Amino acid sequence: MFLNPKQAIDEGWLRGVPLDHVQPNAVDIRASELYKVRKDSDFELYHEKKSHRARDKVDDTAEALWSLKSNNVYDFVSPAYVEMPDGVVGWLVTRSTLNRNGVFVLSGLYDSGFKGHINGMLYNLIGHTLIQPESRVAQFIMASSDSFGKYMGGYNTDEGQLPEQMG
Repeated sequence: MFLNPKQAIDEGWLRGVPLDHVQPNAVDIRASELYKVRKDSDFELYHEKKSHRARDKVDDTAEALWSLKSNNVYDFVSPAYVEMPDGVVGWLVTRSTLNRNGVFVLSGLYDSGFKGHINGMLYNLIGHTLIQPESRVAQFIMASSDSFGKYMGGYNTDEGQLPEQMG
């Protein structure tokens, strides 16, 4: 069952989301920073470790718009911060406007115990795309979960801190 998004804000475990971003079943998530994932870098995944592809910060000062080139992947950072309580799980879904234009948002699962900014990946599949910083690009959905423990992994961060692979 999806959880009431306003309840998450009222209880303080979801922060940095303006009340006008609360939808009936989710909260709108803004992109406040953007990083282009470099195609010329390697990603390695082993049983006990991983190394991420390099990322370059996309500058938004020149035109106040981000220029997303076709067939590229971008990592975005949101000002929304979550501390997922026991028995709650969350994930991002693409907003319909982006979906209708060939731009998709994906994220991993936000397990019970996760602490960090809500971030995701923008996949620009076709054509040139311009996005103004702070635009709403995704919705964060939360659901009840019969969790098997709490997330204790390396993606947990303090509020205002970026995950290691981005900063």
